[in-house]
Amino acid sequence: MSLELLVTWRTLLAEIGELGGALCKAIAADDMLAAIAAMIQLRRTRAAVARVEAPVRLRGDAAELTAMAEVTSLTIGARAAEAAMQRWLERPLPGDERLLASPLGVAVLADALLPTVWDFEADVVVLVGAGLEPVAELLAALGQRRMVIVGGEPRSGAVAVASADEAVVAVRMMVPVPPTRMAVRAVLGTDRGELDAVVGRLREVLADLRIHRNTVRVFSRTWIEPGAANLSAIARWPSIAAVGDRFVGVPMIIVAPGPSLARNVGQLAAARGRAIIAAFSHSLRPVLAAGVTPDLVITVDPQDVRYHFAGCDLSRTCLVNAATVHPALFDLPAQRFLTASANCAIDDWIFDGVGETAVLPGGGSVATSALSLGLAWGCDPIVFLGLDLSFPGGAYYVSTSCDGAARAEVDDRGVMQVAGWSDGFRAMKAAGGPGAVGERTVELPGWDGGVVPSSFMFSMFHRWFVDQLRGITAAGGAADPCVTVFNCTEGGAHIAGMEHRPFAEVLAQLDQPIDVAVELDAAAMTVDGDRVDRIIDHVTGFLRGLRRSRRLARVARRLIERGNTGPRLAAVERGLADALAPLAFVSLLAQRELDRAHDVARRPGAEADYLAASASLFDTLIGVLDQVEPALRVALLRLGPRRSHGRAA
Repeated sequence: MSLELLVTWRTLLAEIGELGGALCKAIAADDMLAAIAAMIQLRRTRAAVARVEAPVRLRGDAAELTAMAEVTSLTIGARAAEAAMQRWLERPLPGDERLLASPLGVAVLADALLPTVWDFEADVVVLVGAGLEPVAELLAALGQRRMVIVGGEPRSGAVAVASADEAVVAVRMMVPVPPTRMAVRAVLGTDRGELDAVVGRLREVLADLRIHRNTVRVFSRTWIEPGAANLSAIARWPSIAAVGDRFVGVPMIIVAPGPSLARNVGQLAAARGRAIIAAFSHSLRPVLAAGVTPDLVITVDPQDVRYHFAGCDLSRTCLVNAATVHPALFDLPAQRFLTASANCAIDDWIFDGVGETAVLPGGGSVATSALSLGLAWGCDPIVFLGLDLSFPGGAYYVSTSCDGAARAEVDDRGVMQVAGWSDGFRAMKAAGGPGAVGERTVELPGWDGGVVPSSFMFSMFHRWFVDQLRGITAAGGAADPCVTVFNCTEGGAHIAGMEHRPFAEVLAQLDQPIDVAVELDAAAMTVDGDRVDRIIDHVTGFLRGLRRSRRLARVARRLIERGNTGPRLAAVERGLADALAPLAFVSLLAQRELDRAHDVARRPGAEADYLAASASLFDTLIGVLDQVEPALRVALLRLGPRRSHGRAA
C-alpha cells in the first residue's frame, strides 16, 4: 500500500505545481477570474493531499525509491504554489460593501474567505448576518456542501439559523465525517464580542467532534474485550435502571478528587445518612481517610485502575461500574455492584440484551457521568465537592489521592504536562492505552471571582457542565430549575448554572434521613431470574450475525479481486449492510476504514478508487469480526447454559 500512497502523492503534487503556475500567470495577466479559478482548484487538490496518510510500510525497493525521489522533487513546485496562494490572499481588497455590489466582487469575497487548504465537501463555511447570501449562492455553485448562515436568509445548500445555539447544533450534526476546517465571515457592523463568542463556541464544537472521533479510535478495541468479559457480571448484578424512583428528591453529594477537597472533606462525615455520598475511584482514598464510607464509587474508565482501590475497605460500598470497565473491577470485595452504560455503543448493546436503558451521558470525565447519574435518579439537590477543574499552585489532585503527588507543570509555551504520577499509574500505562500528552493551558472563571489556571481538557469538561445546567434551568424555568446543583468546592473554577456555596451552609439544609444501603438492596431484589437467559440469547443472535457478515465480506472481497464488480457485488454489499445493521458497535472497530470509504464514495473519482476503498473496508471488517467472535464465545461459556429451554450458538 505504501507505493500506492507515494504514487498518489506524486500525482497530486504534480497537479499542485501545474495549478500554481496557472495562478502565477493569471496574476501576472491581471486575470481575476482565472486566478480565482486556479485558487479553487488548488484548495481542492491540497485538501486531497491532506487526506493521504503517510506511508508506513516502505520496503525500500527500486520503485519506492524512485517514487520518493519524484515526490521530493515535486514538493519544490508545490511549495512555490503555496507561496503564490498566500501572496494572493494577502493582497489588499476593497471593502465588503463594494465587493458585494457586483458579481465579480462577490467572487473575490468568496475567494478571500477560504484558506489555502479547503475541502468543499467536508469543511464548513459560517456566514454571520444578513447580506452575505450572494456569497453563499456562489460557494454552493462551486460545490461547497456545508454552510451555516446565522441571522441571514436561507439559501440553497446552506442551513439558516437564528442564534449561536442553533449554529452549534447544526455543526454538531455534521457527521459521520466532521469538518476539519471552518471559515467565518460576518457582515459589517457585527458586534465583535458577539462574533468572537459565536466563533469560539463553533471551534469548541469542532474540537468536540475530533476528540470524540479520536476517543473512539483509541479506545474502541480497549472497550470490546472488557465488555464481553463483563457480560456474566452484568447478568448477575442490577443496573442503575433498577433503582427506579427510590432516590427521587434525595440529596446526592459527588466527591471529586480536586485539590480543594482538602478544605471541606472533613465535614463529609456529617452528611452520612442524610445524603447519597458518591465518590470516584480516584477520590475513594481521600473520602475513607476522612472517616467516611461512600455509598457509591463510580468508575467508567476502561483502563485497569485497580491501583485506585488498593488497600481500601469496600465491604460497605456499592461500586457503580460501566459495562466496559476492566473485568477485575467486578472481582473487588465490594458489598454490591450496579452497572451502567457510560462509554459507547458497546455498552448500549450490552444493555439492549436485557431491555434496559442504563445510559449515563458523559462529557469525557467521570464527574460528568456522576452528574448524569444524579439527574437520572431524580436526586435533589446535587452537591459537588473537589470539582476544581484547575491546578492551583500546580496541584493536580488532593494530596490524599492515590495520585496525590501528581503536579501540573507548564512550560514557557503555555503547554501543561502532568508529572509525578504514582507507580500504579505508570504500571497501568505500561500495560497499554493512550499516553499522557501535553495540553494547552487556559483560564477559567474562579469559584469566588477572578480566574484560575486550567487546561484545554478541563475547559471541555467545564463547558459540558455549563451546557447541561443550561438545559436543567430551561426545563424547570429560570426562576425554579427542576433540580438545584451546588458547587461546594470552595476553590477551582466557577461553573455557570451551579449555586456556589460553602459546604457547611448546604450541609445544614440536609436534614432528612436516608438509608441508602436498604434502598440499594431493594433495587437488587428486582433482578429477575430470566436476565441470564436474555443475555445468552442476545449474544447468540449476535454471533450468528457476525458469522453471516464475515461470510458476505469475504464473498465481496473475492468478487473485487476477480473483477466481478457488477450487480452481484452490489447485491452482496446490500446483504452485508443488512447483516451489519444490528451489529452497531462493530463499526467502532472499523471506524477509520469506514470514514475513508465514506469519504471516497461521496467524491467524484475513478471506479478503481471506490473498489480499493471497499476492498480495504472488507479486509478490516473481516479482521474485526475475527477479533470479536472469540471474545463473545468465551463470554457465552462463562454465562453457562440457559436456565429455560432453548439453544445457544
